[in-house]
Amino acid sequence: MDLLVERHRLEKVIVTGGEPLLKIVFPRSAALMAHAANRRGIHVQLNTGGLGQVPVRDVASIFDDRDKLAFQFSFDAANAQALDRVQTKRGVHKTALQQMAEAVKCGALVQARMIVNRHNIHVALDAYRALSSIGVDTFRIMPMFAVGAALDYENECLDSAEEVRELQTALIAMAAQGSTRLELLTPILVEVTKQPPNVRFTECNCYFASGYLSTNGDLYPCSCAIGDPDSHKLVVGNVRYPGFDLETAWGTALKKYQTSSCAKCATSLLNHIESRARACA
Repeated sequence: MDLLVERHRLEKVIVTGGEPLLKIVFPRSAALMAHAANRRGIHVQLNTGGLGQVPVRDVASIFDDRDKLAFQFSFDAANAQALDRVQTKRGVHKTALQQMAEAVKCGALVQARMIVNRHNIHVALDAYRALSSIGVDTFRIMPMFAVGAALDYENECLDSAEEVRELQTALIAMAAQGSTRLELLTPILVEVTKQPPNVRFTECNCYFASGYLSTNGDLYPCSCAIGDPDSHKLVVGNVRYPGFDLETAWGTALKKYQTSSCAKCATSLLNHIESRARACA
């Protein structure tokens, strides 16, 4: 991280992978966040599924400047039974909402991410209302189609692009009247002549402006590469190795990645997804 800050103007670190707010994990998460925000002066985003054991206020207390702290909560359902089933743990819905509300009170930026599938698409509007009611800054939502790694969960994937288009249209209308910003991740299936109010369209920036740094120093061009069966083929290099040159390594890896990308990256699948989605409409 220090190397990337000093030589390559790293601006933000996302702490993710597993659950960083478990008590057994948190000391390492805390050390990284404190170093990044307080010593290096960069922004930190903590990704959590609402399963954490460490109070949000304890996380916020680490930061000298809380404007540098952001939380992203996984929130794939609008009601307790559905979210608890998704997370395979009772009480996670209540805990997630409590943690989000506490994070808002602590002055941190709070966003929630929802992956829309055939089981939860009908509650997406209710999810936006619930999140808006507690002051969440941003609701990020991404449709799940049966391509790439999602084929492993084909029974959950969406069948029709039209239902996604209808959902995105309804959410855009709701966001225009709400306080929580709507962030639509690719594929975007609505057609607009101008940028809707309180809405952001986001495309994956993997291997253009972001990457994934593992704890052993291996650097990947895409966070989605982790867990891919061929992830070892996508390693850019190891930042701990003497003489590691990011410019040279990244340029070589970029050419390779564009022709043999992992099966999960939204950028590499975008054209495939959109053509498949429109064909299903």
